[in-house]
Amino acid sequence: MITLYNLKQSRSQRIAWLLEALNMPYEVQNFDRDPVSKLAPQALRDIHPLGKSPLIKDGDTVIAESGAITEYLLTRYGNGKLRPAPDSNDYAGYLQWVHYAEGSAMGAFLIQFLGSSESSKPFCNAQFDLHINYIESSLKNKTWFLGDELSGADMMMSFPLQFALTLVPKGQFPNIERFVSQVENHADYRKACERIGELELGKSS
Repeated sequence: MITLYNLKQSRSQRIAWLLEALNMPYEVQNFDRDPVSKLAPQALRDIHPLGKSPLIKDGDTVIAESGAITEYLLTRYGNGKLRPAPDSNDYAGYLQWVHYAEGSAMGAFLIQFLGSSESSKPFCNAQFDLHINYIESSLKNKTWFLGDELSGADMMMSFPLQFALTLVPKGQFPNIERFVSQVENHADYRKACERIGELELGKSS
């Protein structure tokens, strides 16, 4: 059975969502953040040196990084679900969104959140605008990122967009807002939250 190591208020919801969507049995081990530093406890670093979440364990194998976990689970256990076939027209787009989520989008959103010096603000603002507008336009007239079908790409993009919406006025990016609402009301996402708790980005702790 898969074990999901969940650091509270992390990126774990999307992996729990994936496990629920694949109808896979899994167990959850929850970890609280340090109340001052907000970092992971030593117990999580004992499982993986980075002390990041999500982590999964499958047998003796521990895997970090949401994108790697997503690809591992879909390759080993997906049976063709939640991703297009490698010879399909959608496969390249699928790969792009899976890796773009943490490779480019989240970086641009984080530097906007963390602030910047006066000299770097123009660059940071421009990068934030570039990425959020690219995503907004990519979702136009689409149910999910690849069209009508949910995929692992949507699961990977869910957390960056939930985060991004805390940084902008409501109503500015309607396609992203619709996507996030769709994510948070998806039946399997709701089951995931029942297992590991709600994500509370933008809410004071």
